[in-house]
Amino acid sequence: MTTLRRLSGTAILAAFSLVPLPLSGEVIDRILVHVNARVVTQSQLDARVDAALREAPPDFDQARRNEVRKAVLQELVNEALLEDRARELDVVASDAEVEEQIARLKEQNNVASEEEFVKALAASGLTPDRLRDQLKRSTTVQRVVGREVNSKVDLSDDALRLVYEREKEKWAVPEKVRVAEVLVNAGPGAEEKAREAATLAKGGTKFEDVVARYSDGPTRSKGGDRGTVGKGELAAALDAAAFSLPAGAISDPIQTRSGWHVVKVVEKFPATYRPYSEVKAEILKTEQETQFQKKLAEYLEKLQRDAVIKVSEEAAPYYQPPAPAPPPPDTVASLPVSGMPVQTTGRVRMERKLEVTPTVGYRLGGTASTATSAFIESLDVPPTLSWGLTLEYALRPNLNLEFIWSHQDSELRANFLQTPPEGYDDKITHLNVDTFQIGGLWLFGTYGDRVRPYLDFLLGVSVLSPAPEFSSLTRFSGSIGGGAKLSLSEALSARLGLRFMPVYINSSSSGYGYCDPWYGCYTYYDSNYLYQWDFYTGLSFRF
Repeated sequence: MTTLRRLSGTAILAAFSLVPLPLSGEVIDRILVHVNARVVTQSQLDARVDAALREAPPDFDQARRNEVRKAVLQELVNEALLEDRARELDVVASDAEVEEQIARLKEQNNVASEEEFVKALAASGLTPDRLRDQLKRSTTVQRVVGREVNSKVDLSDDALRLVYEREKEKWAVPEKVRVAEVLVNAGPGAEEKAREAATLAKGGTKFEDVVARYSDGPTRSKGGDRGTVGKGELAAALDAAAFSLPAGAISDPIQTRSGWHVVKVVEKFPATYRPYSEVKAEILKTEQETQFQKKLAEYLEKLQRDAVIKVSEEAAPYYQPPAPAPPPPDTVASLPVSGMPVQTTGRVRMERKLEVTPTVGYRLGGTASTATSAFIESLDVPPTLSWGLTLEYALRPNLNLEFIWSHQDSELRANFLQTPPEGYDDKITHLNVDTFQIGGLWLFGTYGDRVRPYLDFLLGVSVLSPAPEFSSLTRFSGSIGGGAKLSLSEALSARLGLRFMPVYINSSSSGYGYCDPWYGCYTYYDSNYLYQWDFYTGLSFRF
């Protein structure tokens, strides 16, 4: 019967074990490590260690078993970190991807039916649903690695050429020679026979003819040709002669255990290097793996430093925390887990969801009316300073709920169509504009980026309050804008932004406003808007 051991050996599951991490809040046995909101349990560790040691040799001692346990525990922590990162990035494998992998598993393992597949899984303690969950999680993690690690691997032609030049000796081709020989077997008269052969060859007799007449060696039928050889491939005496003589030269008789040799250097090949074009594919393959492993190790180390990792006393001997990073501007102590001794490792990052930002800005004015009285063309609000307060609450790593209050202290001015009544000037009254809005703010980039651009969109009301002798207006308003946050520390950042802020004055076709008891109403409005731009900045405090 096909077993899951066979299935789990496929490339699909090569990077991750079939033992799943419990979902947040699911506790089934002793907790060894807390990784942010996730846990690594004793049963997970034991199951994976048992699988790793299943085919260990009998002499696999305890020290080496402990090393396996350390490596497996680190694997489980890494997987938890990557799954947590996947949640932050909102990365998840689709059901279609999972089903495609299952189909590939069945094909690779010659599983003919669903029944046979279920039996194969059951033999290894799995169900189809559990396998689907594991495949979905492992694929999700692989997508995170591809996005966050593979994208940073530089495999450009320029980068590969640098590797080639840096490791050029690896591609060295040593000096070689092509030789031919006359071999006279050891025995009475062998030396004299070899000397006759050498004399004839040096005197101009064709070397192949000398070989045919005098040689007893196995290369006689090939004219004495021994092919191309490198240093050390011939007997020491023959090697010395072959590499010291110039091309075309013939040696004196040389004695070895085999007899007497007369060597001709047919051709010499000086030391060189394999060309880049020939070894590029080899460099690409090696460098791809080397860079990936390096970048992955750096990435996982950073995730560990930024995570809240708490290790129980049982697991502490088997967990090696990452090397300490330079101290951040601020750190906080780890939160204790009730009933469990903890060892805090790395940099502790507490989740900061609330952000408060006092702001100050400059609000450009706008026209408040298009439909008018008999002698007023429009009502204008001049540009002035503004200030306010912004509150944000993190709903997701890249999405915040945002509330703003902003205040503008300005004036209401009239643009007259004709000469105004005596005593009137263009300033109608003092005007305060208070805006209350709520909406969403979308952050780009990831946690830990020094600068994070954002876009926001809000809806609410604006209260236009003139001097007491005039009536106020409370009208629907909105904001759309963007900016950037510059992180100064874990709890503090600087913010700079711009908002477009339209105010919907009235939906009535006969609305009157800014009225006083003596002169009546200054103007009426017909679905008019007040358009303003607000440039603002502030310091954000995260809690």
